[in-house]
Amino acid sequence: MTLQREPEWHRLYVGALSETDPAKLVGRVATAEKAILLRVEELCTSSDGAVEWQALEEAITGMSALKREILKYAIGNKAEPRPTVVTPRACVN
Repeated sequence: MTLQREPEWHRLYVGALSETDPAKLVGRVATAEKAILLRVEELCTSSDGAVEWQALEEAITGMSALKREILKYAIGNKAEPRPTVVTPRACVN
């Protein structure tokens, strides 16, 4: 029986999504985004990982939604600046 470890990027992503302390949330989101983008870069040089690609795309979408919510919370009724949306670079094969 082979146990598959949860990828580090996924662990950080889930940690950011489940963080309830506003003081820690921004840092956890930033850390998760970095890990997600590093994994995207790694997969760009690999021919496998189709399932993981889908999960990464979903995580990037989730991080964008979470960042929008952070901005809404942080600025209240003030004019909302546009959040930075992180998208993976296209892989060159």
